[in-house]
Amino acid sequence: MEKYIVNVTFVMAHEQRRRFLSWMKEEATPLLFGNDTTGCDPRLQTVIEVGGEVPGPEHGLSIALQADFLTSEAAHDWNDRVLPPVLAAYHSQFGPHALFFVTLLHSEAL
Repeated sequence: MEKYIVNVTFVMAHEQRRRFLSWMKEEATPLLFGNDTTGCDPRLQTVIEVGGEVPGPEHGLSIALQADFLTSEAAHDWNDRVLPPVLAAYHSQFGPHALFFVTLLHSEAL
């Protein structure tokens, strides 16, 4: 089945992990997905290695949020309409050293 995946990678200080996960569950997820998350299958994934190496504390902690969409139009709409206020809240909550980047992926069949 063809799908489009919006990947939002959040980068922060390692000591912010617990606070970020709490914020993501309690504040961000309801804003991003409402009460129904079944259609987009949101998931969080933590980067544990880069190029075969465990990143040191100077690289920060990277946690990726991924959500699936059936069309690129639906993914773009969510990215343009729903995501910006949550990213602004992330920046406000976690400060000037907290970064993020967004990528759109297309799932290919093997």
